[in-house]
Amino acid sequence: MTKKLIITVFIVLLVLLALLARYPLSRYYYNKGLENRQDELYEKSLACFSRAVKLRSSFIEARFEEAVAYAIMDMDSMAIERFSVINEIDDGYAKAWFNRGISYYVTGEYEKSLDDFTRSAELGYEQALSYTHRGKALQSLDYRDEAMKSFSKAIALDPGLGQAWFHRGVLKANLGDFAGAVEDYNMAIRYDGENPELYQLRGNTMASLDNFINAVEDYDRLIEMDAGYTGAYKQRGIFKRQISDYSGAIDDLNMALKIDPGDAETYYHRGSSFASIGQLEKAREDFDRSIRLDSTSGRYFLNRGLALLRLGQAREARQDLNTAVVLDPANPQAFYLLGTARAMLQDYSGSIDEFSRALALDESHAMAYFNRGISRGIIGVHEEAIKDFDRSLELQSDNPGAYLQRAVSRINVNDMDGGCEDLHTALEMGMTDAESMLRMYCSSRGNVIIR
Repeated sequence: MTKKLIITVFIVLLVLLALLARYPLSRYYYNKGLENRQDELYEKSLACFSRAVKLRSSFIEARFEEAVAYAIMDMDSMAIERFSVINEIDDGYAKAWFNRGISYYVTGEYEKSLDDFTRSAELGYEQALSYTHRGKALQSLDYRDEAMKSFSKAIALDPGLGQAWFHRGVLKANLGDFAGAVEDYNMAIRYDGENPELYQLRGNTMASLDNFINAVEDYDRLIEMDAGYTGAYKQRGIFKRQISDYSGAIDDLNMALKIDPGDAETYYHRGSSFASIGQLEKAREDFDRSIRLDSTSGRYFLNRGLALLRLGQAREARQDLNTAVVLDPANPQAFYLLGTARAMLQDYSGSIDEFSRALALDESHAMAYFNRGISRGIIGVHEEAIKDFDRSLELQSDNPGAYLQRAVSRINVNDMDGGCEDLHTALEMGMTDAESMLRMYCSSRGNVIIR
């Protein structure tokens, strides 16, 4: 054997050995990549999978894990590229379709995401999960009916898949089916009770059903889980206000302000809670803070105006309520309170204008009719006042003040029978001021009530 031949054979042997070594070496890097991922060493993990692919390009599992590693590191465009290569090599490698679908979804390419989840479901890969993610893509594309069918299909395939119930519940809530959403959240919690978002969403949905007691209970659980939901105390405080637990609301809103001392809405809700328990100066201080932080909200000025009215500061209240109607001209309560402020300042004609504006926005506002009737009575327009009291009583028949005030106007237009009848009714309903008027105007008519 010549020296040249020996060298050639030696080189061939080295090449063969190198080729043979690629297989165990690629497997080594693949396994090392899995170990690094388990230890959350994601960059090292990616490097190992890439090395395994470089050593053996036909190593599909390594290619797949390399793509997953890119996705884990939020490099979804790279992940999509790698998953696409796998799909070209092996069109039936179902989990590559599924995972590419996730990356497409993350990047907002919902149509492509939908196609991939449809394909993974067709290939039989984790069908319940594939249909769940397919439903999410359909929902993001606003194909709500198809999304509902996809979630329902996932639940039929695997009734224990909590996230299918979860996402169907979200869709039902978005469609306004709050009772149905709660039922789905209940099932999701049965199978995935450690997911804090479920308690948040079910609590919010309970609130949409005006079930604030259960809403508070769900937020109790959410806060116990200490899952980092920074708005939980604020929201629970708002719900507590709805069940008249004002002290509890104030405690929660205090906590919320420790977390975010610059939130105007939290001061507003705490101020409203203080107002509800009669602590009007504290309420005013909180509304002041709300307005300093956000001077564009009509309700902040409205509620400070209301607190000022209750404090007897009608002139300052009128200023706030003038601002409130500019910022929120569709709010009948703002005009109603502005009318009240003007009446307190003895601007009765002006108050009538404001009450009329309130009624133009809300024809069922009983107190606006009542107070407009009072202002009309004061300026002597008693026939119009009587019409307002009539309408007020049609809407709110348990207001003894309306009977008393209508009696005054009826007596002023010489309808003594009607006036005395109203005085009797007002007195029977507990309006003691009616008794002296009965003695004055009705004693000669034989129908005075003596106590």
